[in-house]
Formats: sequence, C-alpha cells, structure tokens
Amino acid sequence: MKYVITLFLISGIALAGVRFGGRIGYYNGNDPRTNLDEGCLVYGGQVVFSFVDMIQLEFSAGYASSESEITMEQYLLSYLEDNVPDFVPDSLVGYLEEQGWNPSDIEGDLLGEYTATFYDLELGGTVKVMLPFIPLPVLKPYIGLGGGAHIIFSDADVLMQVASEETGGLIEMDPYDHVHPGIHGVVGLQFKPPLVPLSVFAEYKYAKPFGSDENEAEGIGMFYGGINIGF
Repeated sequence: MKYVITLFLISGIALAGVRFGGRIGYYNGNDPRTNLDEGCLVYGGQVVFSFVDMIQLEFSAGYASSESEITMEQYLLSYLEDNVPDFVPDSLVGYLEEQGWNPSDIEGDLLGEYTATFYDLELGGTVKVMLPFIPLPVLKPYIGLGGGAHIIFSDADVLMQVASEETGGLIEMDPYDHVHPGIHGVVGLQFKPPLVPLSVFAEYKYAKPFGSDENEAEGIGMFYGGINIGF
C-alpha cells in the first residue's frame, strides 16, 4: 500500500510540475543583541512542488541585512537589563566603576558610536493551500503554514570585547544563540495565466521563533512579491 501511495504522490508532482523563482520585499524584525528594530529589503528564492495544483510544498531561502548606529551605552543598557536581575538603569556609570571601568574613560567610551550590521538568513519549508476564486480563475488566494529557522548575526557582538577589556574581564558577555528555529504562517495571492509557464505572487509571512529567552528573536514579518517559472 505504501508503494502505491508513494507512486501516486510522485505522479502528482510530475503532472503538476516543479516551479522555481525569486522574491524581493520588506523585512521587519529585531536584532536580539541590541533590541533595535531592523527594517530593510529582503531577497530570496524558492522551489515549489505542486500537487494537483491545489496544494503546494515550497522550500525557500531569504536574506536580509541592515546597518544601525548604536552607542556603547545603549548596548550595555540592553544587555545588563536582560541579564543582570538587580541592575538599575540609572546606576550604569556606578555599576561600570564597580566592575573596574576607569572613570576617566567612561563618558567617552559610552557615547562613542558604533555601526552594527544585522544579518538574517532564513531557511524554511511551507505547505500552501490554494483557494479557488470563481470570478477570476487565474487568481488564486492561498494560506499556508510551515517551519524553519532564522540564522541571525550582529556586528554588535564585537562590543563585548570592548566591555571585557575595559573591566578587566569582570563583565562577561556570552553571544546569544544565532540559530532561531520557529514556525510561520503565510497569506498570499497568486496570478497564473493558463498555458503559460509563469506565475506571479504577492505574500505576507509572519514567523515566530521558539523559546522565551531574552536573547531570542521576536516575531518577524515580511511582505514580498515574487515570480515562479514552470507549469
């Protein structure tokens, strides 16, 4: 029986074909290290396997990056508030002096600006269900659900070295987990003319990484348009 089911699935994919293409849009997430909101362009691509043209299995990848100006003060406040339970924001200077930071260096170092570059590489799989739209059959709204991971990096991690050196190693900062697995949902609209090996789509995706750790990524929203080639 399992061989019959496998043969049926393979036949369905062969009949419907395989599509591949690219996408571009807008990314709205946050840098877990600095807590800065990151809005930027997102680029990606996808491979789509269609089952009788009503159910699609999509494997996709996306990439986003942006730069933000941050001071050491902003960086340390964000880190200490998340990782030191009894830390009071008004006591930052006093806290740093207690940790061995030279008072004559505090003001200049805290107000110095650093450029932090944020990167997010997304990998995922999504099952999409195409919904019939009777007035215009070439238009198909759809919904979908899937899972994957966001691999997030930030240049702000180099500021850990500055804080460690200034305090003689008393302030120890551990990099957060760069891999954030999670689930996502999508809603979209596909336009596919008959007898043409081309389809265009517009889609909104919302991803929610797992975990409740303070250094976990928060919800990530993406809106983009794309194109697929193939029947």
